[in-house]
Amino acid sequence: MDELPERLVEAVGDATAIELIDIGGGDIVAITPAETYCYRSEGLLSDETVDRYPHDIDRLTTEAGRRKTTIHFETIDGERSLTVPGNVADEVIEAILKGVLRTADVVDDGETIQALFRFSELTLVVTEDQLLKHVGSAVWNDDYEAFAYEALTDLDFEEGSVATQVIVEVDGRRQRVKVPNEHAGRVRQEVQSAVFEYHDVSSLGGLRAEVREEEDEEESEADEDDTDSESSAVVDSDWSPPADQDVTSLSENKASSGGTDESITGSDAERNTDDAAGATAADVDALAEQVDELTETVERQSELIEAQQETLEKLVDELRRGR
Repeated sequence: MDELPERLVEAVGDATAIELIDIGGGDIVAITPAETYCYRSEGLLSDETVDRYPHDIDRLTTEAGRRKTTIHFETIDGERSLTVPGNVADEVIEAILKGVLRTADVVDDGETIQALFRFSELTLVVTEDQLLKHVGSAVWNDDYEAFAYEALTDLDFEEGSVATQVIVEVDGRRQRVKVPNEHAGRVRQEVQSAVFEYHDVSSLGGLRAEVREEEDEEESEADEDDTDSESSAVVDSDWSPPADQDVTSLSENKASSGGTDESITGSDAERNTDDAAGATAADVDALAEQVDELTETVERQSELIEAQQETLEKLVDELRRGR
């Protein structure tokens, strides 16, 4: 399009157009982040017009006919519809959806949308920071899932006879996205490209290695924190002896006694040792008794399993002989 109609330029104003799509017959659809504009040229039965469709909506749906597709912009207050030729419908819908995602703050203004796929009741959006998934008859509404690459712990692909599953693991939790095999190659390429670029790796192996390294670093930091906590519990820098305690005499007494509390006599120590030995022996006897009981239980279960196995083998043999 060499030159836009003056009326469309006036309607769009200072807004930046995401897409300008020629829909035939001199008509143009212009999509900005906030609104879609449909310019209809003057005809024998109609005047030149520009209709506006705000992207601040609750639901975006489509209805495909033989030659034309109708796009429905639904809000709590009502619905507005835009009809375009079927041969440009996908291009128009994808451009509108990009604007809706930005208006709804699902995608940031500076975040690049790298690919967009629509398969029957699945909408899949690949951005530079996240993977968006929407399932349902609508192209879009609030019932969607977002998988941020920052929290990604694994990525895999499982090919089946009809469809391929994109397996996204976030914080150890696996999510599956099923896409048709005829489009699986491009989906895989776009998803891998975005994820690899985000994590600065070149393969799935590299991604997994980076994730393991990050997990090891987190575990190491956690261990250091535990060590610091234990140290602070043992040594308190704010501790001081009571005001009436003579620190010098305390040190001398401890040195003269060889560091042993004089309140504990030899007979007390022997009595404590005997009590501990008695408790240990009792614990061992109780544990041995439990082991014996468990052994008997396992043996009984083994006998039951063997009896059931014999019965099953007999039944199979009788079935084979036609009884």
